[in-house]
Amino acid sequence: MKTQLALPGDTSPEKEVERARLMRAAVGPEIDLMCDINQRWSTHQAIDIGKARGGRAFFWLEDVTTHDDYSGLARVADALATPLAGGECLYGITPFRHMIEAHSVDIIMIDLNRVGGISNWMKVAALAEAFNLPVVSHLLPEIHVHLISAIPNGLTVEYMPWSFRLFDEVPVPAKGELIVPTKPGLGLQFSRDIDRYVVG
Repeated sequence: MKTQLALPGDTSPEKEVERARLMRAAVGPEIDLMCDINQRWSTHQAIDIGKARGGRAFFWLEDVTTHDDYSGLARVADALATPLAGGECLYGITPFRHMIEAHSVDIIMIDLNRVGGISNWMKVAALAEAFNLPVVSHLLPEIHVHLISAIPNGLTVEYMPWSFRLFDEVPVPAKGELIVPTKPGLGLQFSRDIDRYVVG
């Protein structure tokens, strides 16, 4: 399950830690709870909050500070026991090399659109594997289910079905896991209703 901290408005480290405590209490100890910060904390805030109760409530903390502050992210990753996830905002392959070599994150998130398609996605996943880092997807679960299942270091598919309306059939969770389609290619067929999305 995924949630969010650093919401817009009045906040403080104390409020963030209390929100984290309440979220963990609400879902219980057995459910993995990931938390997206959406790049809203400074490096110092991320360390302070993460060292308090805020970090220990979560399976990972995502995008804790500016996505291309590789040294700042590395300081946070080194200071916290909670794994850091990041990479969804990176374009192309080279920024991932910089992020990985700087030890900025513990979990690599790859956005299929931003990285440059399936071929580049697989290259970044292989780079992550070389550094013993797991990979998670960002959006487009109907495509990412294939990619995550095709690599040895695939951790999870982010299940946000925003794009599902475009297709007739899409993979759906069964007992907490996405079933990989067995039809040719990606196993997807555009919906006949797609005409309503055409801008002309």
